[in-house]
Amino acid sequence: MLHHSPINAPGTASPVAPRTARRRRGFAGLAAVAAATLLLVGCAGAASSDTGAGSGSGAPDAPLLPAAEGTTEYPLTLDTPFGETVLEQRPERIAIVTASTIDTDALIALGGTPVFAPSTVERNAWISPETIEGIETLWDSEAGAEVSAEQVAASDPDLIVALYATDAVDRTRFKQLSAIAPVLYAESDSLSWQQTTAELGAALDLSQAATDAVDAAEDAVTSARAEHPEFAGKTATHVIVYEEEYGVAYASAPGTDTAALFEQLGFALPEPAARFVDNDVVSGELISLIDAGFLLVSTFDAGTETYVTESPLFTAVPAVAEGRAVFDAADPDTGTNAFAWGLNVQSALSVPWLIDRLTGFAEQAVS
Repeated sequence: MLHHSPINAPGTASPVAPRTARRRRGFAGLAAVAAATLLLVGCAGAASSDTGAGSGSGAPDAPLLPAAEGTTEYPLTLDTPFGETVLEQRPERIAIVTASTIDTDALIALGGTPVFAPSTVERNAWISPETIEGIETLWDSEAGAEVSAEQVAASDPDLIVALYATDAVDRTRFKQLSAIAPVLYAESDSLSWQQTTAELGAALDLSQAATDAVDAAEDAVTSARAEHPEFAGKTATHVIVYEEEYGVAYASAPGTDTAALFEQLGFALPEPAARFVDNDVVSGELISLIDAGFLLVSTFDAGTETYVTESPLFTAVPAVAEGRAVFDAADPDTGTNAFAWGLNVQSALSVPWLIDRLTGFAEQAVS
C-alpha cells in the first residue's frame, strides 16, 4: 500500500446495525475483520466535543507524534483502490474517520495522538481518560452517524486515516477527503488489526513501534495460554444478550475475533458454533446450542436480560445448570459493556486488556 515517490520503494464508516458482523479467520495477521456493534455500548457520551490540543499525556504542548525512526522516506505514495496520493512530508496532525476505533487505537499504540477521532473511543476502557482528553476533537460516531468532510477539514489534518472501516468508502467520498489531505485508506474487510498497525506505522515512520506494539499484544496471548494449560481442548462459547427487541447473538462463531482469542488460549469451538457463521441469531429453539465447557454470557443494558437468563430453556443448558456459565454484565449506570465491545474492536491496545479479563472469566468456569 505504501511506496516512496518518485521511485518505487518501500470509511466515514457508520457503525453497523445490531449483530451484523464481519469475520476474521485468525489471530495472527489474517485479513477480514469483525465489525463493531454499537448496541453493545449504547449511545451515551457520543456527542461531538472539543477537548483541547495535547498528546496522550494531556499536556497541551506535547508533540502529537514521537520522534521519527528514519526508515520511511518522504515523499511517500499511498496506493488506494482509487489511485495514488502523495504524502509530501511526515504528517503530524492526523484525523481518524473510521468509527470502529481500531485506527485510533493503532495510532495511540504507536505513541501518537490524533487531532480528530471518533467519539466511540470514549468507550475503550483500555485507554486512559488523560489520553482521550488529549484529542482535540471527537466526532459523533454513534450508530448511523457519518462525519462530514467539513468537520474533517476543520481539524486541519495533514493525514486522514481510514484503514479499518466497517463500510466501504466510495470514490466520491474518497475525493472529498483527498481534497483536504492525503488519505491512508484500505477497503473494508481487507486488513487485520495487526496489518492496520503496520500500515499506519510505515506511513508515520514508526514501523518499529508498530512491530513492538503488535508483538507485545500477541505475546500477552501466548503467555496467557502458557499459564493456563487447563484450557486446552475444552470448548468455549460467547453469547451476547441484547434487549428483548434484538434477542441473543452467538458471538464466537468460526471466523470471529472472539473465536480467534478462544482458540489462541487453547480452547476449541463446539460443533454447533459453525451453525451461526452466516446468522448469529440464537432463537429459543436454538438456545441449547450455546452449551460449552466455558459459556460466557455478556449482557447489554443491565437488567433487561432476565427474559433470557430466567427462562427454563436457558437454565436447562448444561453449562448454566452445572455452573460453567460466567456472566459479564453491562455497567448498570451507562449500559456499556466494555468487554463485549472490546472483543469487536481488537487492537494492539485492547488485546492485552481483553486477555486479562477473558482468562479471569475462563478460570471461573474451568476449575
